[in-house]
Amino acid sequence: MAKESAEEKLLKMMRQASPSVAASTPSPVVPKKKFKFTFSVGALNTFLFLVILACVIALAFEIHSGFSLLNQAVEFPPESKTVSSLSDAAMPAVPGVGYYLQKINERNIFKPYVPKTAAKAAAQGLVQLMSKYKLVGIAWLDLPETATIMIEDIHKNETFFLKQGEQLEGVTVKTIYTDRAVFSHENEETTIKL
Repeated sequence: MAKESAEEKLLKMMRQASPSVAASTPSPVVPKKKFKFTFSVGALNTFLFLVILACVIALAFEIHSGFSLLNQAVEFPPESKTVSSLSDAAMPAVPGVGYYLQKINERNIFKPYVPKTAAKAAAQGLVQLMSKYKLVGIAWLDLPETATIMIEDIHKNETFFLKQGEQLEGVTVKTIYTDRAVFSHENEETTIKL
C-alpha cells in the first residue's frame, strides 16, 4: 500500500472534523442594542415651547412682586438727619470772581506762551541776557531761508543751532545775515556779530 502523503492525511482529518465542528459551534450571539438618543424636530419644538413658557411665567412673577413693592411705604431710620438749609450741607468754598479774572489775565491766549524763565529774562534786559552768548558761525544752503546760526553759551560751553523764528530762553531769532544775527524779545532788539 502506498504511503499517504502529508497533504492527504490533512485532507482526511479536515473531512472528519467538519461535521463535528458544525455541530459543536454555538448559535450566533445577538449583540445587545445600545441606547441611541434620537429626537425629532417636533420634540425639540415642544421642549423649546416649555422653556419659553417657564421664562414668561418667571417674568410675570417678577413684575407682580415689583408692583407689590411699589405700594409699600418707605421708612427711614430715625437717626438719619435731613438738611434743613443749604448752609448746613457740606459745600466746598467757591473762590470769588477776582480769582478767575486773575487767572485769565495771567495767560493771554493771543500771545505765544513764554515760560517764567523767559519772563525773568525780559526783566533783566535783552542786552544783558544775550551778553553771555557768542555767535560762533552762520551756515546756509542755497536759499536764505535755510540759514542757521551757531551760538555758544560762554559760561556753560554749550552750542545751540537755531533758525529764524526759533527761541533761546524766550528770545527769538528775528533775522539772520551773513555776518550777524538780530534777536528780539517783546519790544527790544539786539544784534550779535561774528
